[in-house]
Amino acid sequence: MKWAELTWPEFEKADKKVAVLPVGVIEAHGPHLPLGTDALMALYVAERAAEEAGVLLLPPIWYGTTYVLDKFPGTISVSAETLYRLYKEVFLEVARNGVRYLVVVNGHGGNVDALRMAAKDVAKTTDLTVIVVNWWIDLAKEARRKVLETPEGHAAEDETSEVMAAYPHLVKEVPRDADEWVEVKYAVYGGRAYEQMYRKAVQGYPSKASREKGEAILKAAVEELRSLLEDLKRDALPISAKRPHA
Repeated sequence: MKWAELTWPEFEKADKKVAVLPVGVIEAHGPHLPLGTDALMALYVAERAAEEAGVLLLPPIWYGTTYVLDKFPGTISVSAETLYRLYKEVFLEVARNGVRYLVVVNGHGGNVDALRMAAKDVAKTTDLTVIVVNWWIDLAKEARRKVLETPEGHAAEDETSEVMAAYPHLVKEVPRDADEWVEVKYAVYGGRAYEQMYRKAVQGYPSKASREKGEAILKAAVEELRSLLEDLKRDALPISAKRPHA
């Protein structure tokens, strides 16, 4: 059920126990992938899993924060402070509308800090439980291990394959010289470093991408997310207690 497409009487009668919120960013993804890749992929996975599990799907939050790729045309970066407030207020409104479990399907690493802060603060004042799923990390781990030939990255083999599978009409031909990989020994911040890290808005080997690889990853990701949503409908949180060794 798409939250935005329901009338208010329909929403009032709907099962509001579990809802899903896709979030991403508008930023450069090499010369071959759309600027909205992170939001588009979060939406793709969230939409299919929510439909299969029969839970509410919120409209995506397209905007996020990026400090590395804002030099590339088309990138839109929102400050972390603004993003935190936006997430927090959306979470509060979701709670006010009677949702018990909110699963945030995040498609962008730069959003993580703001999401965590907002989720923690809202948890202090409401009964809402927020589960943040960084889908490119948390889902389809085994499928990625099986099909990928090169390291995961940005507009790389993994991401390019996924967009090929989900939105083939949005993928341009991968240039022969698109591959770009750099090693960073420490956490490095600064304009001169970013110039060396992302010359083409790529980190990885998109030349190795294929639609078949993307299909395998997305199939597993949707199945795993659907399983989480179905568990939450039964009040089963993704928490497991382990006995200490004697």
